[in-house]
Amino acid sequence: MRANLSKEQGFTIVEVLVAIFIVSIAAMVTFGLMTDATRNVERAKANQIAVEFAEQELERLRSEPDERLAMTIPLPGHSTNPLNPNYRIRDDEFALTREPIGEYAQMVHNGGEIEGVGTSAEGGYITHGTVVPSEPFESGNVKGRVYRYVVWRNDAACGSACPTQQDYKQIVVAVRIDSAPNDPTQHGYFEVQSKFINPKRNADTDPPKNSKGGYTTAQQFYLSDTPCAASGETTRVEPTEDHLLHNTLGVCANGLKTGSTEPGAPDALTLSPPAPPEEPAVAALHDFASDVYLEPNPDTDKGLQIPVSTSTNCKSFSPTGVAHPESFVHRWVTDKMPADFEITGNLTFEFYTRTLNNQPYSGGLCIYLFKRYESGSSFSDTRLKNFLGSTEYWLYAPPNYWPLSEAQPPLEWKRVRVTMELSKTPETILKDGRLGLALSVDPAHTNASAIPIMYDFPTMASRLEVDTTTPLE
Repeated sequence: MRANLSKEQGFTIVEVLVAIFIVSIAAMVTFGLMTDATRNVERAKANQIAVEFAEQELERLRSEPDERLAMTIPLPGHSTNPLNPNYRIRDDEFALTREPIGEYAQMVHNGGEIEGVGTSAEGGYITHGTVVPSEPFESGNVKGRVYRYVVWRNDAACGSACPTQQDYKQIVVAVRIDSAPNDPTQHGYFEVQSKFINPKRNADTDPPKNSKGGYTTAQQFYLSDTPCAASGETTRVEPTEDHLLHNTLGVCANGLKTGSTEPGAPDALTLSPPAPPEEPAVAALHDFASDVYLEPNPDTDKGLQIPVSTSTNCKSFSPTGVAHPESFVHRWVTDKMPADFEITGNLTFEFYTRTLNNQPYSGGLCIYLFKRYESGSSFSDTRLKNFLGSTEYWLYAPPNYWPLSEAQPPLEWKRVRVTMELSKTPETILKDGRLGLALSVDPAHTNASAIPIMYDFPTMASRLEVDTTTPLE
């Protein structure tokens, strides 16, 4: 009986081997599924980065002056790889339609000539473009290549007012992600397209393109460190040293003021960017808020440090009841508009930032846009409303950390672009009115004492881009 019982207990070697085999197969399948899932997540992340990068490049190019919108030479040649956007190149033309390939348009290149415009020896206008056709890009652990194309387009509806085939320019930006070790498959590319209209050469076309009879273009206003002028044009003063924080809570007629006792002129939104330094290698970053009460570490943090507001939900446009109210909100305004200025679409705020002392923390920046009308020492501000929720502000709050520097030293300032859609367009600023921008820090999204902003520096020219039919330049 004992012998028979022992035969029925335990597993045979064959059974053990079969069990191991089954478990191994299940583990391999599970591991494969996890690997595929991880690969898909990483691929989706890389694709999203590619799309966002392409859109940022398109917005950047749209804001460039028309004469700079030309590709540097040599122009790229045709590629035999259908997964490369250069596959759509034919001689000096690029196909705007991807599939099936078609709608070829001539590429605008550096040194090229605009037909019938200007005073060159041949009667044309020679372009001096700065658009690099292709170069690598890197964002975190995502690497790839960006391709840029600028082509001429003909406006058939323009008629006799536009006698040439070069009526406007169209921009194409494509981004292709490199293959990764865990995903060796060669992928295609993402692209975005848009039109850029030169208002100087197309202002009198027929039929009209908008309610004012002209084309929409992007007007740039640069954030300066110079107080605005009460009348006429503000004369920019290049920053040369650290200085006390400007009190920007008053009107342009107040002039430069610091401290909290008397409101001063807002800083100016100028049409001209910062001038390049004579010695780029020794260009110094300056501190625009060298006040002990503002800075946790005044020796290392530069630019403008905006402390966390005491009120929530971006309600610090007009701070009251606090010490040093001038530190909680900073304002910039344009010069008086020489004529009615019409905002016809989105506004994009491009700025440079990083965290204090390069420490990781979350952050939320409140962005206000407003129309201002001044009379002597009094003024009236009307804030523009956000398309989403009709709030009178836009909030930039990245989901994880405020942009961190990836290089130490020196600390790297990160470029951020925030596109702002209005609740209604067009929005008109009447003659002698001003367009304003203001910034504060939302405590609901910020777990640090302040957020630094850099501007008015040759390589960090923070700016406001405005879709308009009535450009000032």
